[in-house]
Amino acid sequence: MAFTWHRHAPEDFKQPLTVIETDHATQLAICDVLDRIIQNPRHGAAEQEIKAVHEYLCTQMPHHIADEEEDLFPLLRRSAAADGELEKILGQLHREHHLDQRLDADLRRDLNCLICGQPFADPVRFLMTAFAFGETQRRHLAWENAVVVSRARKYLTMANQAELGRRMAKRRGIALPD
Repeated sequence: MAFTWHRHAPEDFKQPLTVIETDHATQLAICDVLDRIIQNPRHGAAEQEIKAVHEYLCTQMPHHIADEEEDLFPLLRRSAAADGELEKILGQLHREHHLDQRLDADLRRDLNCLICGQPFADPVRFLMTAFAFGETQRRHLAWENAVVVSRARKYLTMANQAELGRRMAKRRGIALPD
């Protein structure tokens, strides 16, 4: 099955934690596409899949990271102030987001080479970056799904979640329905 990603409808943002989980599923699917490309850089994935991965990384991944860093993590810090373990996890995830952004920039550049039919500037760097991105994403997403999203469901009020959804939609230029 070819990789595609879900474009969120305005009403999706009424359930912002589900949007985050959907994005996590998309990111895991991207890791699977990267695994196939690593095995066969020129033919491991269809051109449309590579374009879809590139588009997601360029347009949606920055929004997703901002959703977490600017909105979800601060909300959790305020709502779960007594949860010291959560603070340690959020700190680690914050550091990993910075690593993800560096890997993502190299990965996008190399995926663009694949799309345009150009040689990689450094084929070994592409393979290492794609592998590292996949491995770090899988570990990172496991923590976010198991700990962050589950605690967000526990600690965030309906009002917190509504505000989170409004901010996530606004970030994407989406007007929420009443």
